[in-house]
Amino acid sequence: MPRISGIRRLFRFPSSEARVRSDIDAEITLHLEERTQKLVAQGQDPAAARAAALREFGDVRAARAELEEIGRRRVRHLRRADWWSDLRQDCKYGVRSLLQAPLFTLLAIVTLALGIGANAAVFGVLKSVLLDTLPYADADRLVRVHARWLDGSMVRGPMSAGTVADLASRQRSFERIAAFVDNVSDAVYGDESGSRITRLAWVDPAFFDTLGVTPARGRLLTPDDAASGLAPLSAATLVPDTALAVLVTHAAWQGLLGGALDVPGRTVRLNGVTRTIVGVLPRDFVGPFGEVDFYAAFDLAPVAARPTMARSAHWLSAIGRLQPGITHEVAQRELTSIGADLAREHPEANSGFAITSMPLREAMVGDMRTPLLVLMMSAALVLFIACANLTGAVLARTLSRRKELALRLVLGAGRGRLIRQLLTESVLLALTGGAAGVLVAWLALSTLRVVARTALPDSADLSLDGSVVLVTAVLSLCTGLAFGLAPALSVDRSDPQVALRTESRGASESRRSRRLRGLLVAGQIALCISLLAGAGLLARSLWAMTTAPLGFDPDHVLSATVQLPPRDYPTPEARIRFLDQFAERLRALPNVQGVADVSLIPTVPSRTSFSIDGAPQEPNGTEPFVLRAMVSDDYFRTLRIPLRRGRLFDVRDRLGAPPTVVISESMARRYWPQGDPLGARIRLGPAAQAAAMEVVGIVGDVRNDRARPDAEPMLYRPSRQSPWPFAAFVLRTGGEPLALLKPMERELAAIDRGLALQRAMPLRTAVGAGLAGRQLPVLLMTSFGALALLLASVGVYAMFASIAAARLWEFGLRMALGSRPRAIAGLVLRQGAGWMAIGLTGGAVGVALVVRLLRGLLYEVAPFDPIALGAAVALLIGCATLALLIPLRRATRIDPVTALRTQ
Repeated sequence: MPRISGIRRLFRFPSSEARVRSDIDAEITLHLEERTQKLVAQGQDPAAARAAALREFGDVRAARAELEEIGRRRVRHLRRADWWSDLRQDCKYGVRSLLQAPLFTLLAIVTLALGIGANAAVFGVLKSVLLDTLPYADADRLVRVHARWLDGSMVRGPMSAGTVADLASRQRSFERIAAFVDNVSDAVYGDESGSRITRLAWVDPAFFDTLGVTPARGRLLTPDDAASGLAPLSAATLVPDTALAVLVTHAAWQGLLGGALDVPGRTVRLNGVTRTIVGVLPRDFVGPFGEVDFYAAFDLAPVAARPTMARSAHWLSAIGRLQPGITHEVAQRELTSIGADLAREHPEANSGFAITSMPLREAMVGDMRTPLLVLMMSAALVLFIACANLTGAVLARTLSRRKELALRLVLGAGRGRLIRQLLTESVLLALTGGAAGVLVAWLALSTLRVVARTALPDSADLSLDGSVVLVTAVLSLCTGLAFGLAPALSVDRSDPQVALRTESRGASESRRSRRLRGLLVAGQIALCISLLAGAGLLARSLWAMTTAPLGFDPDHVLSATVQLPPRDYPTPEARIRFLDQFAERLRALPNVQGVADVSLIPTVPSRTSFSIDGAPQEPNGTEPFVLRAMVSDDYFRTLRIPLRRGRLFDVRDRLGAPPTVVISESMARRYWPQGDPLGARIRLGPAAQAAAMEVVGIVGDVRNDRARPDAEPMLYRPSRQSPWPFAAFVLRTGGEPLALLKPMERELAAIDRGLALQRAMPLRTAVGAGLAGRQLPVLLMTSFGALALLLASVGVYAMFASIAAARLWEFGLRMALGSRPRAIAGLVLRQGAGWMAIGLTGGAVGVALVVRLLRGLLYEVAPFDPIALGAAVALLIGCATLALLIPLRRATRIDPVTALRTQ
């Protein structure tokens, strides 16, 4: 084959692959003809000369293929170079064009920053809560195992030690199962600077191995570190507080121990016991039950060996790691089978519940999935409204540039080139707005870390990481294409000759463009009314929860918890002495109107099973569960819980006296529908082992769970008969509750300097904390609704201002022919009312979809609540009407001479 480099000049400026192929064929043909002519001139026969020329040239097909491949590469290279060159030109021109309209550019960037930033922030929350990988090895194989009570009282309840032990020995679907105490306990941490309350969790020694956690320093807990045996502290404390080895979390290592590098092997005092730190957990570790400072290990064997305690007390949950290849569904079927076997073997203790499980992430996230999806939908609606708003604004700006675009078309620019130029400007706007939106999202997430910390899972990081920024960039690009596509395509339908001949903007605006902008406004109204209706329904639900009667008076009450170390207060008598002494000192404080102690404040009760002497047993042999609290004599008077019948606790209800209980009205109605509960005798826990207690009084209902429309049955026991090692003191005052905090701390230190107050806050604050999960969706959705209303109002104003400006010549002609301003106003209002009606009609469909999504979050509010829906419609119509006033005023005050002169 001859050298072909000589004809590479063909590819210096190729325009297309087809042109390259044509030039190659022509060049090869010319080359063969020239060689043939030379051979003929030398005396050869033309046919022989042609054959010789072909032999000298070589394989024509191979040469053509090689040259075509070179040409294709060259064409692609030049096209890429041209594309990047055109893109740079478009970007430069787009920047200049946007800077020439600073007000439009600024408003567009602000609109995009709010819309994109809201979506980026909500996606950051959604990703942290639902998408991020948990800080455990193979986290998708982890499940949480718990009990589901058949009477519906508990969906995720604890299990007994015997149940956990049997479950671990019989199952085959898990590599291992590790138990942990369902509730994190308080522990008094003491050092040279004083005492403070820390959080201590009790876990099985295999707990961290099951999770797949590696310590940052030191080692994990082992069976040799476990505390064994039982301590006669209370029914809720089955493991003695004598474990001598603890793990410390990274936060506690930094906060309590100063981040000392030699922390493994150091000792700390918790609840009066000197313990050795054996390791530090990783920075990103978050336990399945929230924030904890220290972890200690327990041994279940002694508990499971006690017949009276192995199945009567329910205080454990469990974490399981699935075997490779075993699905959650398969494991659940096995758990159901084991639960049924245990119910047959131990009907007195295990027949009342089923053993269930759920993925660990779902257990840690709780009920946040639906609210977060609602917020994501709300943020998306805001962005849609912003896109519709900007589409109308960019369309109006494109119409105002019709002469410029028409002139470029006349001078030879292709319509595709103009479309790309306009899309480039829209994408530049969107990317700039997206960059500002990242800042908005960062500020929003920083705020949410403060105001919504209690409403979100502890595993939620709420960080603006690279994936959120990448999603924001993609969202910005798509947004720019979304709101810029329709205005850009309008260039393809314009007639440059008409545009160059026309002086008036209105004359060149087609009915199609006006209809498009009207539809955009109607769409904004439809989306906005959907968002406002959802926000109104959630706000009405929150208001119903907030204003529903609690059954007690939390105002002017201070609450604070005190933890009594078992080493210092080992007996009921010692704990009673402390409770009486501390209460007496608190009563002596000025402006204190009442003092009482309770095992847990009203919003955080515990549960217990019970049976009634002489009452028929439940058909399935189960015992019902009710809420329980240990209270002092003055508890009901201090919180103003009314006595309905019988008596309250007094000096007759002391340690060693016949046990007594007071029950709530709802408990009396449910379990004694026809009889009198006063004087009845009930037993807590399995009836065979529990002592009988006499019902001496009935008090008013207390709503502990504010998300429930009714009060749950509840019973109270006197704390002076069975004192727990922790108590919450409630003090009623005539002034500011927090003013009693310092005096309360002084009185506590006067009794025991090793004790500390925890969770000291006004009781009203503690009650409100239970609604944190409900307040977050309301707060954010209301914010999104306000933003959507603002954007929709701006869109209505911009659309009708543009349409009114486009019809100024028509309005001037009408007024010159005798029309009155009232008639012109009617034209504008009828046009506005028509598009509003279309928007409200479309909004009705959106409201139906939103109501269907929010149905599970509503409380004591009808899905189509007339107040919420009516307020949303009235608010939107009012804002839209205000937005119409300026265009209406401009249209009715036009000077006919000036308007006609412009044409």
